[in-house]
Amino acid sequence: MNLDEVVTEVAERLSASVVLVDRAFSLIAYSTQSPDVDKDRVQSILTRSCPPEARAWYESFGIADTTRPVITPENPDIEASSRICLPARYAGAAYGYLFVLPDENSAVSDGDLAAAMSLAGQAGAQLAHTARGRDDMAVAVVDLLEGDRKAFARAITRIEESGLLPDGGALTVLAVDGFLPAPGARALLAPIGSLTAVMLPAGGGAVDPVRSVAESGAGAGALVGVGGSHQGLRSARRSWQQAKLGVRVARHDESMGPIAYWEELGIYRLSSCGPTSVVADAVLTPSVRALLDHRNVDLLVTAQTYLDQAGDTGATAGVGIHRQTLYYRLAKIEEITGLDLSVGAQRLELHVGLTLGRFIFEHLGTEEGGNGEQT
Repeated sequence: MNLDEVVTEVAERLSASVVLVDRAFSLIAYSTQSPDVDKDRVQSILTRSCPPEARAWYESFGIADTTRPVITPENPDIEASSRICLPARYAGAAYGYLFVLPDENSAVSDGDLAAAMSLAGQAGAQLAHTARGRDDMAVAVVDLLEGDRKAFARAITRIEESGLLPDGGALTVLAVDGFLPAPGARALLAPIGSLTAVMLPAGGGAVDPVRSVAESGAGAGALVGVGGSHQGLRSARRSWQQAKLGVRVARHDESMGPIAYWEELGIYRLSSCGPTSVVADAVLTPSVRALLDHRNVDLLVTAQTYLDQAGDTGATAGVGIHRQTLYYRLAKIEEITGLDLSVGAQRLELHVGLTLGRFIFEHLGTEEGGNGEQT
């Protein structure tokens, strides 16, 4: 009996609407739902996940530890009716939960509930097997994206054998900083440091899975970096480096988030061209360093605003700087830097230096920023 059949059997035995979630509360399967199911149930089916506040509510009743059915009361705050939780356990651990919402006027007998608990055990065994396979795959993802040469080679073989992401196809890697709702069956996930790496086949159908997962994460409050689309598993590391940079840029510059696509990072992409110290030496010219070392916040803000406005003094004055004050500050900036801001190449030098220089030192520290492809 597969998981869909387990859910259907429980629904028929208990005359109820039933959903099965894994231990992370990602939706696995669901039965035909009664027309009057509550908003929490509808939302969980539509998004294939459970909101954090609803998950916390259910877990507060000890469902992860009990071996018996648990009845959770109505909760208007999450718009949830009372329901029965059947833990799907295997080998002493809960691998998921069957949430049962009995139909109106139906009565659940002790015998039917015992039979449903037995079915929940079958579901637990299957979920445990799936979880172990997923854990093995997560290790392969980490090895592919950040492992040494031998681990990298083993990871390619393991992922190819899974059939989920055949080598040679286009793929994209996302870096998620925060909560991520269930991303779908084709996604490969792995926690790496404070981020979650998500590998997906690049979109080609009516629904773009990459954009869908990114928007789902952003909708849950996460920052999401989306690497470029590359051919083959050997290019996954490159996409991962690009995705991590996207998250850092989204933290640094709110206008770039909450989803930062590699293709849209603009000048920030230069920070991935080599080790931090090398990029810093390239963009922090003596002129740029002179202005940064001067530590005059008003001058730095004026310079950044003026350069962001493409050297248009009228537009710069229009964002809150008196025109005479602006002229004075621009003259002071030229004096400190030795640059002539009427010359486009010299404006570009200062603009790149201010934009990238502060980003590098404030948000990348001494990290290596290379995005080379593993071979």
